Amino acid sequence: MPTDLLTITSVMLAAGAIGGLVNCFLSDAPDTPDTARLAWWKHTVIGITAAFMVPLFLTMISADLIDKIRGTAGQPGNPVLLLNLAGFCLVASVSSRAFIGSLTARLLREVQDARTQAEAASATAEQARQRAADATEAALIAQSDAETAQSLARAQMVEEAVGTEAEASPTALRTRAVGIPPSAALAQEPRVLQALCRGPAALRSVAGVARDSQLDAAAVLTVLGHLQHKAWALPLAGSDGQPRWFATAAGRAQAPRQEPAPMPAPARTPAPAAFLNP
Repeated sequence: MPTDLLTITSVMLAAGAIGGLVNCFLSDAPDTPDTARLAWWKHTVIGITAAFMVPLFLTMISADLIDKIRGTAGQPGNPVLLLNLAGFCLVASVSSRAFIGSLTARLLREVQDARTQAEAASATAEQARQRAADATEAALIAQSDAETAQSLARAQMVEEAVGTEAEASPTALRTRAVGIPPSAALAQEPRVLQALCRGPAALRSVAGVARDSQLDAAAVLTVLGHLQHKAWALPLAGSDGQPRWFATAAGRAQAPRQEPAPMPAPARTPAPAAFLNP
């Protein structure tokens, strides 16, 4: 078959060899020093190399000359186009040095551009993934707050009575909640969460939480501030204007399943021996 791969390769080989010889004749000028001249067989090898780089050049310029010569499905090949291929190979081999240099530079430039585009696409994908993660986290928080609001709306909004300890408003929480340091407040979060979730009322007062968690009111206020920052507990204004606290869905998920360890009782100082022995 005149359009098979062997025929195409033979045409490229012959055109490259002829073009290399032509390049040898053209470069054999009288004013060219002998040290700069190459042997004829070296010109031939360079010409054949340039000829076999023509398919790469055709691919880079999106030309389908090889496919048209061989033929595609439902369309036979065109042997006349072998002359066009031979002409491309002759031009490339005659100007082999310039052709190889320009093609190599263009190929390296396209590789660098492709790498830059790939890095930009990767950075864009990472930004999109981060935005999607932030949106998912915001949606989960909103869903948790909505579930908490729905559960409070369906339940009986029983308010716990205000104790003798003064209740702090949410605006004064940061100025008054100085009972324990932040590290100790982190350790007491499970105890306060359990008091919020398992109390006698849906909306707990600070005094009631302090009683059930065996902590003082100032310490409870500090822990509630940390829980509010984490969106595990939120305050609501009661019917008397005082704040009531409830655990959100996220806070209920963090509440311990079992009773926390009781607070250690203060050690008693033994009485002097003089008072023990009459």
